[in-house]
Amino acid sequence: MFLEKFSRFFRRYDLTFAPRHKAGAHLPIGEDPNLPNITDALKQRWRDNKALEVQPNGDIVELMDVEFDPKSEALTLLFHRASPNAADPAYRKRARKDAAGRVTIRTAKKAEDEEQSISAHLVICTNPIKRGIYRSALEEIPGISMSVIRRIISLALQDYKYDFKKGTQVNETYTTFKPEGVRSETLTNALKKGELNFIKLVRPAKPNFVDANGLFEPVNEVMKLRVKGEITSQNWRNELKNLIPLAKKAGWTEFNLDLELDDERHRTIKIDREQEAKEILFVRSEQVDFKRELPICSAAVNPDVVKKALQIIAA
Repeated sequence: MFLEKFSRFFRRYDLTFAPRHKAGAHLPIGEDPNLPNITDALKQRWRDNKALEVQPNGDIVELMDVEFDPKSEALTLLFHRASPNAADPAYRKRARKDAAGRVTIRTAKKAEDEEQSISAHLVICTNPIKRGIYRSALEEIPGISMSVIRRIISLALQDYKYDFKKGTQVNETYTTFKPEGVRSETLTNALKKGELNFIKLVRPAKPNFVDANGLFEPVNEVMKLRVKGEITSQNWRNELKNLIPLAKKAGWTEFNLDLELDDERHRTIKIDREQEAKEILFVRSEQVDFKRELPICSAAVNPDVVKKALQIIAA
């Protein structure tokens, strides 16, 4: 996946910070010299060079900068993904028109102590929408997903113990971290310009050919239905109402929609049980354009990215 110079996609999340023990205090998210706080927990982990995770392929996702701005009510975390074993990028150049369309290739060589890297911003509005819950926007960059960011933040908070009182006893606790994507798009609206390509059904597998020696264990059976007809914003409810009950009678338990959006991106939408007869909401990435060129990897928090992310959060 290539990154564009003047454009990025963002995905909104609600981030919950809560004490591990219910009697513990909710830590403030911004810096406070008199109280334990979330920013301090992340900065301590960052200063100790422990705010990172090594991926199975050897890539390193690392927290590189923590910036709290009380004026704009934003806490911004900058993450890098470094790939020590990544192949060097190559650039092609077309020859003259009369040269039969041939191209020349130039490879960008890296030094021995360099690592090919990309960066992503997680911008958190420090004004809570509920107690301990904060709206955020994550810059979507390949390989820097919320799942790996969740682990890095959670470990930082687990190491940041603080006291709480239960009766006359003083005990220690820490803050837990849970991100949840904000469902802001409806299937009805998405199908006005997008297309439903496949419906994937899942059920527990019961193959009669698996031996009884424990060598093989059936897990799930998956069936993919290609949508050959036209499913639109007007008729999707009726079509799914006709399909899902019949599929359930046949033992299918999970239903996923493969949707191609108008921005040429794909989303797999799981139909929850409570959504079967209602409007289907899902998390959609939002594209933002920038006037100035964005670097592939930032050494420090980029104020242009923070500003755009806060606008998305406030929308």
